Amino acid sequence: MNGKQGGDPAKLADALVQLAGRAETPLRWPAGADAVGAFELKAKGLLEDANANRELSSRLDHDDA
Repeated sequence: MNGKQGGDPAKLADALVQLAGRAETPLRWPAGADAVGAFELKAKGLLEDANANRELSSRLDHDDA
């Protein structure tokens, strides 16, 4: 994007180096405030889906379990 991107590439590079230096790295990492917002929106939707069908989903075990 040659200087027209929303974030600072140098800060991204620094953050990636920090993550790579950790003993445990995240499976997914939202790079930027906009990505954090997208993660939060997705998580909210998934939680709503789980709660909307909790009773039906929770009674699928074998009767002898």
